[in-house]
Amino acid sequence: MEKTDSTIIQKLNDQLPMSLDRVERMVWFLKGYQLNDLGQLTHLNIPNYRLKGRWPRELFKLEHLEYLDIQGNDLTSLPEEISALKNLKYLDLRHNKLAALPDSIAQLPALEKLYLGDNKFEKIPSIIADCPALWLIDFNDNQVIGGCEHLLDSKTIKNIYLKNNQLRSFPFHLIKEKQIEEMNIRENKIGNNPEENHLIKNLLI
Repeated sequence: MEKTDSTIIQKLNDQLPMSLDRVERMVWFLKGYQLNDLGQLTHLNIPNYRLKGRWPRELFKLEHLEYLDIQGNDLTSLPEEISALKNLKYLDLRHNKLAALPDSIAQLPALEKLYLGDNKFEKIPSIIADCPALWLIDFNDNQVIGGCEHLLDSKTIKNIYLKNNQLRSFPFHLIKEKQIEEMNIRENKIGNNPEENHLIKNLLI
């Protein structure tokens, strides 16, 4: 491992809670990251480590990071500094307390998959449409009542997951041919019938 990444990891390690379930902090690091051939940190998992809304700032110095799982940590916001992770492809923020996204998330040129299930979202943030590489978005198990048009404004999103929200309608008429590959809108209160739109009958799961 390069010295720079080693130093960052040690600082990040120092910011984690002193008491962790089942594993010691350094043991967690041995299991929690993967290194590429150059020894740079590319994968990091911090699920259910009681961060209580506090983002370890050292995370944003891991410039080679591609995969970040930080679900289940009672996080209430996503810092603007997330834009520093230019190589990030996969971001899992499920089971937190997020209700909004920073505009800087659109400055992640590599981000392809964004998981926001089981948070506090009531509307789909408009900035979602500006994420240049995003093709999978998960808003399952929130309280979403609107803003779905922003998902369809995107030129890249192909997979949409909105199961178990509070939707009463969905802008099916905005879906273009071959725009969406898979969509889950089960367990909502949608009144308009998606079966009326021949473009999406085979997309629903």
